[in-house]
Amino acid sequence: MSGTAKMIAKNHQLCLAHLLRDLIFLEESEKHSFATQFKILIIEVFNLKSKQKEIKKAYKTDSPEALLLEKKLNNLLIMAIEERCVKTITFQNSILKNRNYILPCIYDLDIPPDNNGSERAIRKKVSGQFKTGQNAFCVIRSVIETLLKRKVEVFPSLIQIITLQPE
Repeated sequence: MSGTAKMIAKNHQLCLAHLLRDLIFLEESEKHSFATQFKILIIEVFNLKSKQKEIKKAYKTDSPEALLLEKKLNNLLIMAIEERCVKTITFQNSILKNRNYILPCIYDLDIPPDNNGSERAIRKKVSGQFKTGQNAFCVIRSVIETLLKRKVEVFPSLIQIITLQPE
C-alpha cells in the first residue's frame, strides 16, 4: 500500500476541557460574547454528561435536549465576530471545521467529554521511565487506551494498524 493510511475515527470527540481553557483565554483577551456563550455551552455539556452518567442514559439524536444543544452550537458557529477579534474568529473557524466532534459525548455514555483519563494514563506510564522512544510509546499507549475504552480487541486491532502502515 503506498501513501499514508488515514484512520477514520468513529464518534471522535474533541476534548471539551481544552476548548474550555482556550475559551477562557479568548474571553479574557478579546472580550467577545462568542467566547462567553461557547464557554456556557461547554459547561452545560459537562453538567448534562454528569447527569447522564447518574441515570445511565445518553441522549437520542432527536431528543429535545440534544436538539437544543445542537441549535445553540449552530447559532454560535454563525455568530458574526468583529474583525478586531482575530483569535476568536480563528477559534470559531476551527470549531466550524470540527463541528461534528463537539457533541458526540452526549449521544454515547462511553465517550467522555474530555481526554483527561487518557492523558493521565500516558503521563503515569511515561513519567521518568524513558530516555528515548517516549513519543512512540505515547502514540501506541493512546491507541491501546482508546481501543480498551471502546471495548475493541486490542491485539487484532494493532495487527490491522501495522498492516495498514506504508512500507
